[in-house]
Amino acid sequence: MVTNKKIIQIFGGNVCRKCINKKYRIHLVHTDCKYELPYPALCPNCKEMKNIVTGFRFSAYIKSMFKKKGRYS
Repeated sequence: MVTNKKIIQIFGGNVCRKCINKKYRIHLVHTDCKYELPYPALCPNCKEMKNIVTGFRFSAYIKSMFKKKGRYS
């Protein structure tokens, strides 16, 4: 299951939704995540201006629970 604590351990901080989707191979949409600010900031992983995820809503936890464990989990 994807958690904010696990994201911070892996990436060294909060990152954008695109980086999370790429790492965990889940399809998170805008409404699945809680964001730091209402405007974009620099993602420390991909170095692009994106909205930075600081938490997840219940729907994101459900999506990650049913995801099969792969080599990226």
